Amino acid sequence: MTDPLLPKEEYAALHDEAAHCMTELGALERGCVIGTAAVLAWLATNAESLVSFAGLAWAVPVAIVAYGSLRRWGIHRHLSAVGERLRELEALRDGGERAPRRLALRWVRRARASALAWLVFVGATVVGSALGYVQFRSECPGPLASACSQEDGDDGAEEQEQRLKLGTPAARVDRWARATF
Repeated sequence: MTDPLLPKEEYAALHDEAAHCMTELGALERGCVIGTAAVLAWLATNAESLVSFAGLAWAVPVAIVAYGSLRRWGIHRHLSAVGERLRELEALRDGGERAPRRLALRWVRRARASALAWLVFVGATVVGSALGYVQFRSECPGPLASACSQEDGDDGAEEQEQRLKLGTPAARVDRWARATF
């Protein structure tokens, strides 16, 4: 005969594990939203200083969202398995009758809201990154860094001369680069 305390202990442990998963899911969502918003805000204000790698920089928010989505999927699968076992224990406790699953209903509602929020978040991030990349490409169509650094009609010779005056940090870097490469 099985010990009646064992399912109670297992139920309590699984309930705690499910609550921990929900907390972890909330922290993941918060971290991804804050991280993506911070990267997009930084890119929106400093994109012109990233001439050669700006195209790749606009992919960073999408990578954050992709990582968060995969992590969310793993947590959701684990939570589904825990929830299934909790339902089995509830049915065992109630003798096979349909148990009032208030807790399970709350988790289902939370999972649906989370899935909808992730879909909106993924869509907004992809659209925002794509628009930023398109704007970057419209301002800098060439693949070389020099394609974006020169203004229309100006060859930049005066600016280059001013930068390369002896004793300036730019001149030292330029001399070092010529000597090294």
